Amino acid sequence: MLQRNNVPGCRMRPFRRAVLRIPLALLAAPALARAQPAWSPSQPVRVLIPFPAGGTMDPVVRIAQQAVQEDLGQPVVIDYRPGGATVVGTTELQRAAPDGHTLLMVANSFAANITLRPNTPYNALRDFAPLVLATVVPHVLVANPAVARDFPGFLEAGRKPGGGLTYGSYGIGTSNHLGGDQFKGLARLNAIHVPYTGTTQAYPDLTSGRLDFMFANLPDVLQPVAAGQLRALAISAEARAKELPNLPTMAELGFPLVLSDSWFGLICRAEVPAPARARLEAAWRAALLRPDIRGRLEEQAFTVLAKPGEDFGADIRRYARTYAEVIQANGIKVE
Repeated sequence: MLQRNNVPGCRMRPFRRAVLRIPLALLAAPALARAQPAWSPSQPVRVLIPFPAGGTMDPVVRIAQQAVQEDLGQPVVIDYRPGGATVVGTTELQRAAPDGHTLLMVANSFAANITLRPNTPYNALRDFAPLVLATVVPHVLVANPAVARDFPGFLEAGRKPGGGLTYGSYGIGTSNHLGGDQFKGLARLNAIHVPYTGTTQAYPDLTSGRLDFMFANLPDVLQPVAAGQLRALAISAEARAKELPNLPTMAELGFPLVLSDSWFGLICRAEVPAPARARLEAAWRAALLRPDIRGRLEEQAFTVLAKPGEDFGADIRRYARTYAEVIQANGIKVE
């Protein structure tokens, strides 16, 4: 459980009760499923992706797709529904029949939107049930080399009075924006947020020095770090990454509460019967944990989690609470 009420630099107001009240639908029910008849899909299983084709989320579904199809005995069909900061795709799931044949791949935005977009046509904590937390991509704190040589030097530069540093994100309300704002408060940095509309503009500005630092997806920074264009200072993950084994975690550096990463998981309608949820959860977890599939995902710098629905529900609650704190403390708003 994250505790931030006494953290310097972050004044937290009470959360909305909706964030803290997690209904039973958010917890998987394997015990109930074992007591009921087995379930198998009777038609293709549709996986909604609320982002355009070709995004970071795609490989998680595509690499496991064939194995899940073989397990379930039905095709797994990917259906792209981008728009509205994932609200379009999530609304499509809400409209689908609650029979287990329609799933949605979600990311950090699912938890952030609970506070950022309270007027969505659905209630994220009531209307959906988690199935599997599939993977996570850690974020690396990277800076232009001119800013600092190491983490202590970075903190010194960021705490100087005056104009301060600039830090970028993939857009307002994105996971690395919220992670950056949280870290700024925890580290007491004098820094200004600069939102971009993705990676295309952010990285050139970062390597050229027009932007000072940001939290970035691990795969995206490996080449510029190796080339000396960026300085990797820390990784926001539970353990060090094999790609950058000498890079310390935020916890090692004294900031264990920093929550900045990109995770991907599957959810369904809350009304989907427990046997169907258990069957789907088992099929996806088995696929993700297969050595060949895990290996292919790890080659693309994903950390395979394959957490069951009950654990995924707890993680959604944890991120929702943390994001609510950061959003309220920094007055973040989206149009």
